[in-house]
Amino acid sequence: MPAHAWLAWVLMVMAVALSTTNPLYLVVVLLCVLLVGLMAPRTGHAIASLRAMLVLGAGLFLLSVAIAAVNGGFGEHVLFTIPGPRVPGWLGGLQLGGPVTGEGLVAAAVRGLAIFCVLVAFAVFNGAVSPHRVLRLAPAALFHAGLVVTVGLALLPSSIEDLRRIREMRALRGGRAGLRDLPALVVPAIIGGLERAMRLAEAMEARGFAASSPPGAPARLAGLASVPLLLDAAWGWFYYEWARVLAPVAALLGVAALFAWARAAASRRHTTRLSREQVTGLDHAAIGLSLVVGITAIGSRATGWPGLGYNPFAGLQLPPFALDGALLALATAWPALRLTAVPAPGTLHPETLSSPGATPP
Repeated sequence: MPAHAWLAWVLMVMAVALSTTNPLYLVVVLLCVLLVGLMAPRTGHAIASLRAMLVLGAGLFLLSVAIAAVNGGFGEHVLFTIPGPRVPGWLGGLQLGGPVTGEGLVAAAVRGLAIFCVLVAFAVFNGAVSPHRVLRLAPAALFHAGLVVTVGLALLPSSIEDLRRIREMRALRGGRAGLRDLPALVVPAIIGGLERAMRLAEAMEARGFAASSPPGAPARLAGLASVPLLLDAAWGWFYYEWARVLAPVAALLGVAALFAWARAAASRRHTTRLSREQVTGLDHAAIGLSLVVGITAIGSRATGWPGLGYNPFAGLQLPPFALDGALLALATAWPALRLTAVPAPGTLHPETLSSPGATPP
């Protein structure tokens, strides 16, 4: 499957998971992501990376619930009370301890579950798509941002591999494994991962990946002016009634300035593509589906679509489960259907591998 489709899928999962507060739909999204992770091709140390992200996501989920318990909460269903000091009111309503309600714990669990879905989706994406394929997706004007993202994606697998190697070396030398020896494992692994990622960045920069002089002063000024123009347009449209007439004008000027900067930056760069991934009609349809589902999820959050929203503080009722919301959550499993038509990387026929148009999934 091409990297374009994987990128569209992970952005769609992020949009759906962060747009809904219904725990039932979030569970469906999580199960779909895990199904895609089981069927997706794995590169390098993807299994270890997925395991690490699962542990990190579970830890953040428990941390969110623990913070909600320590801070107390509002609601009618009080489970227990945690004693705590009285915090002055000038600290902005900070609360330590107090009554722990079921509504507060459910709200924290929903937030943690959404973050868990996003982390697992990015772990699957990181295992299925190599950093080099991600870098080829970056436009010429955004090459340096793509380089930063590529280095970040390469950091986690290399750190996990260094951690495994350091554990094996310490075990051979008779080292202990405990919480007290945790810094001796984590610090060398992180340093090694950073060094490897920096070597990758230096190697790509030395080979001339879109290296060129920066754009001129007018292009840079246009790029800087696009940000306040777009912010003013959004601020005037949503917060000031009298500025709604000028907001579209400011938005058009901001988009034009951004386009001028991107055009000037792209004209000064030369990108060398060693290989092009073939994007079939089915992949184009899947990318379009991801775009439609992501926009629908974000639009439903902005318009307050009741099917995707759930408020545990409204009596702690059971969350609704409708067909439209379920289909929106099930749409995140489309890579599983796409991958069923593609054999596993280890079971390809030799004639398929030798054909000039064959590309890895």
